[in-house]
Amino acid sequence: MSARPLRVIQWATGSVGRHAIPAIVEDPGLELAGVWVHSEAKDGRDAGELAGIAPLGVAATRDIDALLALDADCVLYAPLLTDLDEMCRLLASGLDVVTPSGWVYLKEGPTRDRIEAACSAGNSSLHGTGIHPGFGGDRLPLLLSGLSRRIDHIRVIEVCNLSVMSESPEMVMGQLGFGAPIEKARKHAPPLLGVMSKIFFESMDLVAAGLGFELDDHKSAYEPAAATSDLETSAGPIPAGCVAGQHYSYRGLVAGEPVIEFETYWRMSHDIEPNWPYDAVLEYLVEIEGEPPLHCRFGPVTEDGSTEFGLQCTAMNCVNAIRPVVEAPAGIRTVLDLPPITARGRFRLPNSPGASA
Repeated sequence: MSARPLRVIQWATGSVGRHAIPAIVEDPGLELAGVWVHSEAKDGRDAGELAGIAPLGVAATRDIDALLALDADCVLYAPLLTDLDEMCRLLASGLDVVTPSGWVYLKEGPTRDRIEAACSAGNSSLHGTGIHPGFGGDRLPLLLSGLSRRIDHIRVIEVCNLSVMSESPEMVMGQLGFGAPIEKARKHAPPLLGVMSKIFFESMDLVAAGLGFELDDHKSAYEPAAATSDLETSAGPIPAGCVAGQHYSYRGLVAGEPVIEFETYWRMSHDIEPNWPYDAVLEYLVEIEGEPPLHCRFGPVTEDGSTEFGLQCTAMNCVNAIRPVVEAPAGIRTVLDLPPITARGRFRLPNSPGASA
């Protein structure tokens, strides 16, 4: 294990990046080497300012060549939408890449071949993580499966009240289509459904691989819910009759039957129709039908700070994976290839610096 801190580039300072930067800075085993930003308005600003903490003396930049010249070890790659060309450039330059934006499990094909070639050229590794898909969708079901004698069906549900979340309006209203007229939404699924389906299907394939079988096929479905009154949300106003709730379902099939199912229930209010029987600021449910039947529910302990719970978990799932990924052999590395990701070094022990008196 390297005694020196690992030098990390934070790629994007949005909802995940602003949580990742403080976590990188406070870890003595990591060093923030650089920060990439998408917008001109952020170019040149201090990374600490962008993350809402004290200045760090690291200026954000849009200059990829300047970042590649920093002699860094790893990139925490968290843009709104990933760019395969960009990722391969980073990997081929010798940078390991940890990302919450998919890439959790790639089957054989041109995309996998291209990424593996970039990893080989740079002697680097790619690891896709996240929360759901990611931890909630694959790592947690696999962990729970160790308690099973027989498994008949796996179901993972995400419940989220997006009205109080800090996701960008571009994501919520633009890519996800909240606020669109309900009839339009029923005819045309949101632009992000195709991207999300691909990522969720990868996560299902990972679960299947971890349990020793392959899925034959995948299917997805979308159901919008309409606001029954005018709403004000953190992402903007939603008029009555427009999309204020979304239910996505993803199914992994064997012999035509769903064996792994992921569902998300996102709402902006209680005043929606249909009004699904799921209500939480944010929580995840994992159900394993079999012997014994298992049910796991996780979320914030209290409502305080729960609006940031998922983003913090997503960011830390990346940050805590950096060292295992850097120390792993080159290539695409899934959770099936890595040692358990833990918060090593982050336990606040009594009498340690910063511990409460």
